[in-house]
Amino acid sequence: MVDFRYHLVSLISVFLALALGVVLGAGPLQAPIASGLTNQVESLRESQARTSEEIERVRNDVTQRNQWIDEVAQQVLPGTLKDKKVALVTLEDTATEDVDAIRGYIELAGGTVNQHATLTSSWASETLTQYRASLSGPVATHLANPLGEDASPSAVLSQAALEIMTVQSDESKLLREMLTDSENALLTFDTEQAQSDAIIFIGPDRELPPYDVDAQNAEPTEPQDTEDEAMETGAWVAFAEAVAKAPASGVVVGDASTSDGLIALVRDQNIAVTTVDSVGTSMGHVSSVLALLSADASARSFGSASTATNVVPPLPEVASAVSSDAPQEEENTGE
Repeated sequence: MVDFRYHLVSLISVFLALALGVVLGAGPLQAPIASGLTNQVESLRESQARTSEEIERVRNDVTQRNQWIDEVAQQVLPGTLKDKKVALVTLEDTATEDVDAIRGYIELAGGTVNQHATLTSSWASETLTQYRASLSGPVATHLANPLGEDASPSAVLSQAALEIMTVQSDESKLLREMLTDSENALLTFDTEQAQSDAIIFIGPDRELPPYDVDAQNAEPTEPQDTEDEAMETGAWVAFAEAVAKAPASGVVVGDASTSDGLIALVRDQNIAVTTVDSVGTSMGHVSSVLALLSADASARSFGSASTATNVVPPLPEVASAVSSDAPQEEENTGE
């Protein structure tokens, strides 16, 4: 049996240790501990201050960059799209700010946005694959420029959408009715049918939206077959390819930062259309209009992504009244 003295010694040792800790903490060790904590707090404050300064510097740089881009646009764009009618095509997730900004620069260039269409989620929904395949048959018979017999449903529907926006005829009106059917509308418009010269297709500033919204909310199932996934991404890419066939061609603007981004998909398949990857930025907004000035049915790519061949599209020639008047002034001076 353990002796009572053993317990007593143990209790005394515990209290002595506690007393020693209190004495040391309040005496010799107090200054080093307090100093260490103070130094840590001061270091954190300095680090936070440096971070705040860096954030403010970056904000100022972005603001100044955007101002510079806008001032350049004010000088080079006016008159470059005179009398041109442009159709804007977006997805349901496209940012309103991007649409408004690009519209503004089109108007600055002298062009007019005479229609705005939206490709709905039904355009690439997995659950409507059979519906689109069935619809493409009768749609193909009303195309002004029929595609080959081996054309995919996505290619046929994209050609139909193109003709709805660029051709004024009874057939194009019928095509619009077929693709805007209220039950499974593939397209929606905010205006009456109009005829446009060019098209700018504006995607979201991130990866493309889910192909099947219902499937996203359902219980987990087996992974989607790669062939089916390629078919669905092809629905978006097919329209991007059709954009280049507009009378004055067109531009596709979107995201290239992820493999599922619109521009990443278009460039990966080397689609013959002009692309701009800096959606959501002033550079992307201005570049979209600049790229349209020289757009054609070739795979041109602009932006900051590694897949872009050039950062900025070709700039239009700007006639400078000052430079043109300068020689005359010299001649007059010489006389």
